[in-house]
Amino acid sequence: MLLKEKTAVVTGASTGIGRASALRFAQEGARVVLADIQDAEGAAVASAIVQAGGTACFIRTDVSRRTDNERMIDLCVERYGRLDILFCNAGVNLPKLLPHSSDEEIDRVLEVNVKGPLYAARHAIPIMSRQPEGGVILFTASKTGLVAQRDSPAYCASKGAVVLLAKALALDYATCGIRVNALCPGIIDTPMLRRFADASPEPAAAWTEYSAAQPMGRLGTAEECAAAALWLVSPEASFVTGIALPVDGGFTAM
Repeated sequence: MLLKEKTAVVTGASTGIGRASALRFAQEGARVVLADIQDAEGAAVASAIVQAGGTACFIRTDVSRRTDNERMIDLCVERYGRLDILFCNAGVNLPKLLPHSSDEEIDRVLEVNVKGPLYAARHAIPIMSRQPEGGVILFTASKTGLVAQRDSPAYCASKGAVVLLAKALALDYATCGIRVNALCPGIIDTPMLRRFADASPEPAAAWTEYSAAQPMGRLGTAEECAAAALWLVSPEASFVTGIALPVDGGFTAM
């Protein structure tokens, strides 16, 4: 019970890494607010937590909107009395060359991947600062926040911004009891990745290629990312702040 009596807000909590993390945080004793734009899926995850004996609720949240970010955090404080963990996990991809990326597509990537974490952290920091125990903020970045990849410049830029945001906030609030880190997943078996594979001309070949590109010869799982996220937000990482932790099977070591 690493998170006993803690409260946590998890964005992008309906599927993939967010879902796995919300479930794992609840298993470790946290009371969890799940935020996502997918109502049915998010509510189902919250229901599963409650049925397993945990405490959770769901709130529809578009993280690109300042007011939605503030509302989800306020809900956590109103319902559970405090905010211990903010896990900004929601994100969108844009696998396109820059000249082929529309204004609307670029805006969406930056609004969700960069402005969302900025809005959420800005609202959470004063709340955490008033708590004797402080709090923990975790951003989902990406291996592409550490090393570039082809055909995704806007996405790479957004995730690089998240890595430096985590480092900057870690320095600003190190003496306030607030730790801030970034989780940098590699190629992870998630519904989003499966949609990309299915949209390719040869889905089976694409899936094989994803796995073969990893030094460990396989894809990571959402549960493996959730285990890393759990450690970063738990007291076991109490002296860890300002890091970008790759969970990528060795990809960024190449």
